[in-house]
Amino acid sequence: LEMARSLVEERVQHTKQFFNRIAEDWDKLSREVLGGFDLPKAVVELMPKCEVAVDLGCGTGNVLLAMLGKATNLIGVDGSPRMLELARRRFIADAERVSLRIGDLSHLPLRDGEADCACLNMVLHHLPTPLDALMEVRRVLRTGGTLVLTDFDRHEDETMRRDYGDRWLGFEAETLRQLFSRAGFT
Repeated sequence: LEMARSLVEERVQHTKQFFNRIAEDWDKLSREVLGGFDLPKAVVELMPKCEVAVDLGCGTGNVLLAMLGKATNLIGVDGSPRMLELARRRFIADAERVSLRIGDLSHLPLRDGEADCACLNMVLHHLPTPLDALMEVRRVLRTGGTLVLTDFDRHEDETMRRDYGDRWLGFEAETLRQLFSRAGFT
């Protein structure tokens, strides 16, 4: 068990180092992976107007920027200090509405029920234990709140592990349904 814990911690550190290292190129890499798909637009179309919205794994803030029109206050959380530094540059004019926080998705720096809407975009496949993150998202989401999740369908492209730090090669819809149920979502 100790060896397994050590391996998991090593992988977590590797992931953090990966995202700090590629932060400057993240927006470009994201466009390469997503092609012509407009992720920020798709997320905003699904999210309700609300008081507080959070983007978990916000990276450099692309989706968070699009969310400005739908939420009074925004919170961005990411585990990479470099990603958050780049995001901060985007929100200088909106600093009073946007709070950027360093944090791990399995231990979010948010109060219970603090968010009306939580967005988890292209993040779940990077996490060692997606269920832990979903349980934590459920904790910070108010009763009746909305979760907007985007991620890859299950695939077999192993280069995604090497080039983009993926842990999971996407998810089947049924697997996600089971994870949501176990985390307490309806």
